[in-house]
Order: sequence, then structure tokens, then C-alpha cells
Amino acid sequence: MKKIGIILLMVFFSNAAFCQETPYLQLNIRDNFLTQKIDFIEGSKVLSKLEIQQLMASVDPETQDLYQRSMNQGKLNSVFAIGGLATTVGTFVYVLSPQQQSTTGSNLIWPLVITNAAFGILSGVFKRNARNLAREAVDSYNFGRSDAPVYFEENRIDQPLFSYIIRF
Repeated sequence: MKKIGIILLMVFFSNAAFCQETPYLQLNIRDNFLTQKIDFIEGSKVLSKLEIQQLMASVDPETQDLYQRSMNQGKLNSVFAIGGLATTVGTFVYVLSPQQQSTTGSNLIWPLVITNAAFGILSGVFKRNARNLAREAVDSYNFGRSDAPVYFEENRIDQPLFSYIIRF
């Protein structure tokens, strides 16, 4: 019995070793001080931008387009994050600076706060878009591009359910 178990274990490990010809691309997403850093990893090697572009272009032009869109969204995220930091610093400087007395009050604090909130929201939106597009590009590289999402085809409402089709 022990010999059969060892043989089955060896068969499973040898089968797993020959499953894929090329290694999968993986993502490592980590937050920086202002934005996020998206690393594309092949095996144990972190790929440079040129290597990623060559890999994506070799598979499919749509995959390369997804990668380019992800990088563009990341750049916009950085721009809005820097703008948010600048308005935060501007707000603190304005609040902490001594105010001169005058008959007309300055209402500069509200535009600074609203601009800071807008930069924060826009930065978050572009950050999420960049992360999702990078994941989509990696999935397209690893598994091929399919236009129809698989998860909608599995759970359609008009599929037979207990030999009965529910139609609306």
C-alpha cells in the first residue's frame, strides 16, 4: 500500500511539473507614500517595462493595449496624488499661517478642502483602474483573451434547471 501511495505522489508531482511551458506572470501590488507600485513577476524575476511590453506584444496586441492603458491610468493616479498632497500642504499652511485683520474675510479654506477631496477621489479611481487593468493584462497573457466573460455563461437564467427552462 505504501508503494502505491508513493507512486501516486510521484505521478502527481511529475504531472504538475509539465503543466505549462512558460511561467505565469504574477502581479505584486504594493502601496507607496503617494500611489502604488505594480510589479510584474515572471518566476522569481521582476520584469522591466521594456520586457513587459515585449512579452505582451508577443502574445496579443490587445494584451499590450491593456498594459499600456494600465500604465496610463497609473500616471494619472500619480498626477492626482501629487495634486492632493499639494492641496493638503496648502491647506495646512493656510490654516496655520497668521491671518491679517481686515473687514473682508478670506474664504479660501473651502475651495482648498473641496479641491483636496476631489484630488483624493480621482486618485483613488485611477489607482483602482490601473490595478484592475494590470490584472486583466496578466490574465490575458496567462490564459488568453476572451471577449465574453466566463462567469456570466456559467450562471445564466435560461439554462435548464432540473430539466426545466425558466424564461422571462
